[in-house]
Amino acid sequence: MDIKFTSERALIVGKTAIVADLHLGLENVLIEKGIAVPKVQLDDIIERLDRISRKVEKVVIAGDFKHEFGRNLPYEWEDVKIVMEFLLERVEVVVVRGNHDNFLKAILAKFGVDLLDYYDIEGWRVVHGHKECNADKIIMGHEHPAIKVRIDGVYTFHCFLRVKREGREVIVLPAFSPLVQGSDVTLCQFISPILKGVRCDDVEVYALDGDVFYLGTIADIKSLKIHEQF
Repeated sequence: MDIKFTSERALIVGKTAIVADLHLGLENVLIEKGIAVPKVQLDDIIERLDRISRKVEKVVIAGDFKHEFGRNLPYEWEDVKIVMEFLLERVEVVVVRGNHDNFLKAILAKFGVDLLDYYDIEGWRVVHGHKECNADKIIMGHEHPAIKVRIDGVYTFHCFLRVKREGREVIVLPAFSPLVQGSDVTLCQFISPILKGVRCDDVEVYALDGDVFYLGTIADIKSLKIHEQF
């Protein structure tokens, strides 16, 4: 079955959309640390989920639904509640556990939704990516991939990654949160054990800027000398 990268930062497989790393509540955590940020994340996430939900019958959240992993904070409860109610009025919802989702199960239980360790769809295994996975075809988040390039100025783009190495294929989703800056993929230094040993020429980059643009492999990009390190 064909898969599609979308400008909303979702991967579509058939009638299912997969997103990752919403990090709901992140603004409040930053504000608590003395970093002034406007509370705009929820509206942006809802707007993109609305567009996505018109195209599919199911939405899979591949981990890090909320941000604070040490406790459930009141505003996180409220943000998760708003997103769940919004989605469940439109589509079926599946939630996969991420490393920030330690206390998410209690919130999801109020909606009758389980917190899963993985979800299988059309031969792909959806995980968050913070733990090893022995599947041959994997869809994951966790890395927050982004790339900074220099073309008449310096620009940062969130991106999808498609990794093919030794018979395994891995798709890495961009962070769905608009507040997550992203991690520089041109360094080829990944934090997920799933991507251990991956080389720059194994990784294709699909950048987001109103649409989805194929940029070649990380090795191709580095050879052009248009990238900037974060």
